[in-house]
Amino acid sequence: MSKIIKIDSNNPDLSLIDEACKILSNGELVILPTETVYGIACDPENSYAVKKLQEIKGRDKNKPISYLAGSIDQVKNVCINWNNGIENLCKKYWPGPLTLVLETKKGWFGFRVPNHNVPILVCNSYGNFLALTSANISGKPDSSTAKAASILNANLILDGGLSSKKALPSSVIKVDGNEIDIIREGYLPSHKLIKCFKKGISP
Repeated sequence: MSKIIKIDSNNPDLSLIDEACKILSNGELVILPTETVYGIACDPENSYAVKKLQEIKGRDKNKPISYLAGSIDQVKNVCINWNNGIENLCKKYWPGPLTLVLETKKGWFGFRVPNHNVPILVCNSYGNFLALTSANISGKPDSSTAKAASILNANLILDGGLSSKKALPSSVIKVDGNEIDIIREGYLPSHKLIKCFKKGISP
């Protein structure tokens, strides 16, 4: 049974942030509110935690899990092909409902900086990226409330209220040099993302 605790999204109780970080450091799972849908998080460097997350979601183990980041600079520091197009997207849509799939020294990873105090504080307090995916059974509707997310057996659920009336996941795009590829239609319209990216790389 998941432990559900209400948290003020505008002024989060830092003791609850600390509690979430302790659980994550023990290789366990935490469900967090975001501005799109609720997400379930773990330490991406803990293989036990990642396997547990995949199992409770019924998620294909070969399907990559995006990373929650606390700032643009955190992502910029690991991306090996950062350019003005990416910079433009980040300045306009981060923090926000955009996941960028970028190349790092360890391969290609999706990154998101959500526009929500709770996940940002947890990530920054933890001091590292967090694996974050939607808090629902794979193939089932996304969760816009803590109650809906509680279908997954996490160690802690931080209840920040309704995440979004739309209950749409983030838009996902891959950037490879000057090329942009829409991987998932989501909260943000694709044509706006493409226009923003091209504006950054145009001479």
